[in-house]
Amino acid sequence: MMTIVHILLWAILAYFVLLHLIYLLLVCLGSAQIRRYENAITFTEFDRISKSELSMPVSLIIPSHNEAPIIVSTVENALKLNYPAHEVIVVDDGSTDDTMAILRDHFQMHRVDKHGRKQVETRKVTAVYESAAHPNFTVAAKENGRRADAINAGAALSRYPLLCVIDADCVLETDGLLHMARPFLADSNLAAAGGVVRPSNGLSVENGTITRRGLPRTLLGMNQEVEYARSFQWARTGLSRLRSMLCISGALLLIKKSVFDAAGGPWPESITDDMEFAIRLNGHIYDRRSGGHSSIAYAPDAVCYTEVPETLPLYASQRNRWQRGTLQSIFRHWRMLFNPRYGMTGLFGLPFFLFFEALAPIVELAAYTLAVILLFAGLASLNEIFILVFLAYITGVFLTLLAVLINESSRWRTVSWREFWKMIAAILLDNLGFHQFRLVCSLVGTFQYVFLRRRDLGAKMERLSPSTAL
Repeated sequence: MMTIVHILLWAILAYFVLLHLIYLLLVCLGSAQIRRYENAITFTEFDRISKSELSMPVSLIIPSHNEAPIIVSTVENALKLNYPAHEVIVVDDGSTDDTMAILRDHFQMHRVDKHGRKQVETRKVTAVYESAAHPNFTVAAKENGRRADAINAGAALSRYPLLCVIDADCVLETDGLLHMARPFLADSNLAAAGGVVRPSNGLSVENGTITRRGLPRTLLGMNQEVEYARSFQWARTGLSRLRSMLCISGALLLIKKSVFDAAGGPWPESITDDMEFAIRLNGHIYDRRSGGHSSIAYAPDAVCYTEVPETLPLYASQRNRWQRGTLQSIFRHWRMLFNPRYGMTGLFGLPFFLFFEALAPIVELAAYTLAVILLFAGLASLNEIFILVFLAYITGVFLTLLAVLINESSRWRTVSWREFWKMIAAILLDNLGFHQFRLVCSLVGTFQYVFLRRRDLGAKMERLSPSTAL
């Protein structure tokens, strides 16, 4: 029995050593990639893109369901984006609140006879409206069919060769589309691009324009601020460098319409449609049978802000759903695992997400259980267990601190020393309760997905109007 325990101990130790080495590799690759990206940008480049008639037009799709408190601010922000030619399409996915009435009244909408060309079958679109005040603004009302179904319906109505998908609670920087579109001008084979997503809690917005960038006021919000910085500033940058960016946030995606149609659009039955579509998109463009010449870029200076939960029940529901969605997405595409046909996506990206993201909560639970067994069996002292836990804590703090320092070297750094030290405090507190709470949420999600076959989307975020959120 003790021999088995020792084998498990060394296996878990090797797992966590390899995990942190991979994270360190992503830190280094991400930092180098961001430096190369910034060095390649000229001072007048974005001004030329904003004025050039050659810039590819963009259709901005906003799926919406019961978003009455925030929808006007989101649309105003989208309409004010600095870009040569873009249209905004809101798809109301069977809202039961006043979302449609608010849109019709505020933007002077009138019903039109408009039909798109469907590449993917969707729930019925019951009405299409255009704005008298904004010729580039369209609203489609449809039967409820989840977020992915609304995105597919919006894509069918779109006119332009680039599709940008954001959430209904998102606020983009004024030049966000310019920064997202830049990689497409540099590489004609580019299929899609992702950008940075940060919490909007603490952001000041007036008439769709960002007036102040602040941090969340609660400890839970600050914890997510740090988590988003760690994920987007180096993990996804490094994964992009390795051609393995399998988690493109649904809050900010820019993709060629031709690629979107060829990949089949998001899957309406998915728990987390953005991750499932990202994996399928990687499989589509990196499949060596089709040539594998396309790629997915990451724009580290294209920033979108989205609302994050600041109550424990909503936070728990979100993390539970993310875990179930991750498992569903990976298992649905299990044939890509370790398959050289998909290049680094199959050989590194998908195995990384399976073993070091989806299964990490189970391994960590096993580590805690094993520590208790060793302690009560007299094979380890309390001091030895404490040293191992402290080393894990320090390693996590070190890697997260690197990510935050990378962020502080960009123009999206915190606005004051006070906010900087709030970020540092959040890093130190992450492994003193928040991480363990995420672990429990993920374990519950794993159990519910595997044994209870739970496939619902969980609790919906309770939106705050921009004035209330501040």
